Amino acid sequence: MIDKKRALARVAVLACCATALALGGCVWGQVTDAVTGQAIEGATITFRDAQGNVGTVTTGEGGLYSFDGVTGPKPVPGRVRFEVSAPGYRLLTVERDIQYDDNDEGTWEIANFPLFPGGG
Repeated sequence: MIDKKRALARVAVLACCATALALGGCVWGQVTDAVTGQAIEGATITFRDAQGNVGTVTTGEGGLYSFDGVTGPKPVPGRVRFEVSAPGYRLLTVERDIQYDDNDEGTWEIANFPLFPGGG
């Protein structure tokens, strides 16, 4: 049942991204427990890109999130700093190169984040 739920949640995020593709792409992914692999709902993801743009979203069902031009700001291509947090997990701060090239058309970027238990 969990795999079906996760698959449906991914389809929902992809549908949102499909709408955003007309506006130039999206960044999407999943936040999971680094030990168990289970999805973390209610995690907060904040980005800051090289142009100073900032956006924040909260993961929904299946630990999925997206940044796109429909629901709010999305990072510009280049180096992007992400901060990911959830109650009971350590804060994750990571930089990633976002190029919107995770598919042949160059319209989306996948950024998954595993969180380790132990934070406040």
